[in-house]
Order: sequence, then C-alpha cells, then structure tokens
Amino acid sequence: MTHGITFKYGETVNYKGNPAEVVFATGLCDKITIRLEDGTVIGVDKNDLFGMNRDKDVETSLDKRIEYYTKEIEENKNFIKVCQERWADAKENIKEMKNKMATYLSSLGLSHAFQITEASQKKEYKAMRNECSDYRMAQIRASADILHTANDTVSMALARGDIQNQQLFTSG
Repeated sequence: MTHGITFKYGETVNYKGNPAEVVFATGLCDKITIRLEDGTVIGVDKNDLFGMNRDKDVETSLDKRIEYYTKEIEENKNFIKVCQERWADAKENIKEMKNKMATYLSSLGLSHAFQITEASQKKEYKAMRNECSDYRMAQIRASADILHTANDTVSMALARGDIQNQQLFTSG
C-alpha cells in the first residue's frame, strides 16, 4: 500500500496524459476513483498516476492539459454571459409582473391584495403572484449558476497556472 500518497476530492490528476478529477480517495488503500474528461468514472491504482502510464513526452501532456483548461475557461465565460442574460430577463419580467399586479389591483379599486374578497379575483391575482415568483426563482437560479461557474473558472485558471509553472520547471 502507498499510504503516503494522498489525493483530495476535486483535485486534478494526470491519467494517461489527460486531466481527470478525483471523486473519491482515501489514504487507506491504493485505489482512487476519478472522473475522466468524457464524464466516465473509473477506479484506478494511485501508482498509475505517477508515471507508469504517463505520456513519454511530458511537455505534450502539459500542453494538452493547458489546452483543456483554456477551452473549459472559455466555455465557462460564455455560460456566464448566458446566465447574466437569463438574470436580466427575469428581472425585467418581475418588473412587468409587479406592474401588472398593481394595475389589476387598481382596476378593482383596491390598494392591497388582502382587500380582494371575490374568489375569482383572488385566483387571478394569485396566478400573477405565482408567475412573478417563478421569475424570481429563475433569477436566483441564474445567480447561483453564475457564482458556481465563476468559482469553477477561477479554480481552472489557477490549475492552468500551476501547469504552466510545471512547464517552466521541466523545460529549464
């Protein structure tokens, strides 16, 4: 057993010349579980990650990893733009729904929703309020997607920087 070698969840490792993410590892055995670039999850011997199946040309392997991170970072930037558009659309829809609800109350001669007494009017107002709530949930989801993707992008950028530093050491 190789108890001295440890891996952490989410850590990027080199498997057969390509980056893979650690999804389960324990110091108690030689096996770890990794997720390959294509999403496949496999169990491997920790020792395989230390040169037994590594590309013969380490620089080529590092270049592949940098290229992978660069592509992923660009995809994340594009996804963040899409999420920002979803957030802005939801904000606009919320504004429109609030105006629609205020106009509806005004048309009934009321100033607050609790003043509605007729069941059909309550039902109609509730439907508008639910639609507004749905837009708010879409906005919250877009915010969460932006934060998660931004965090992921920063992690990838740091990993890419680490690899670029490795290239400096191996070429020097």
